[in-house]
Amino acid sequence: MVNRVYGKLVFKVKGEECVLTVYQSMDLLRNPMYKDYLFVPFTDLTTDESSYGAGRYMDMRISDDEIVWIDFNKAYNPYCAYSDQYSCPITPAENRLPVKIEAGEKIYKEH
Repeated sequence: MVNRVYGKLVFKVKGEECVLTVYQSMDLLRNPMYKDYLFVPFTDLTTDESSYGAGRYMDMRISDDEIVWIDFNKAYNPYCAYSDQYSCPITPAENRLPVKIEAGEKIYKEH
């Protein structure tokens, strides 16, 4: 899967400025149902502590607004968190947040 940089999200968490790079899949761009689909992989200070060690993902849609809502409650673990049958994209270093994001899906532990 080939992704291109679509843009950057700039925001603050508890006074700390954060930046996340947003990606767009070139494959999905050709599909009318997903042409506005965006992908945001990230790690934070909960990574490998209370959230999955390879990071988490968020999905977004292209918006005409200059200001967008970032809902970390929708952050989810990649498939590789649940099965070694999957390989997941590595979260780029530029998307390592210097804060704790204590929302969204937590680390998976087998029952």
